[in-house]
Parts: sequence; structure tokens; C-alpha cells
Amino acid sequence: MAQIFCIANQKGGVGKTTTAVNLAAALSLQKRRVLFIDLDPQGNGTMGCGIEKRDLNKSIYEILLGIASFDQAVRRSEEGGFDVLPANRELAGAEVELVGLDQRDVRLKKP
Repeated sequence: MAQIFCIANQKGGVGKTTTAVNLAAALSLQKRRVLFIDLDPQGNGTMGCGIEKRDLNKSIYEILLGIASFDQAVRRSEEGGFDVLPANRELAGAEVELVGLDQRDVRLKKP
């Protein structure tokens, strides 16, 4: 059975990204399948997983807008041994672009 962990806090600088990256790596070391989803436009989680956010062709932004599939956007963290749906600064505009789209609140849940 899949387990979903969400690490969220409105305040910055409280260790959300550090906690998420280290939790993903620790679970991977225990031979668990891990998908790290970076939903921060700064892309620091992506960078922390060893993926260069400036080199991304596809990211979580394109998945949310229906422009790309999961398989097109997912990357492998070679250092961490887990999969990553990366983010970059394009994600900052997604909220505005999603306003007019159907089922915007369940786009991550849909296959």
C-alpha cells in the first residue's frame, strides 16, 4: 500500500526541503520505492536530489497543465536512488494558468 507524506509549512526556512530530501533518501536506503514531488518554484528540492533545474525539458509544471506525461517529466536521482518529479521557476505561473482548467484540484491524483 502506498503512503503519501506531505511536508508543508507557510513559513520559510524551517527545513521543509531538507526534511523531504533526506526522508526520500532514507526511505530509498531501506529499499522503498520513492517518488519525490517538488512543488516549489524555487526548485531547491530538485537541486537537493542532484538534478539540475536549469536543464529540465519537462517538469511538474507541464504535468499540471497537461502538456507532458509523467514518463516525460520524471527523472532519477542517481545520488539518492529514487524518482523525482522536478520543479523550476516555470511553476510560479501555474496557479494563474490553472484557474480556467477543469479538475485543477485533482491533477496530481489523476493517472
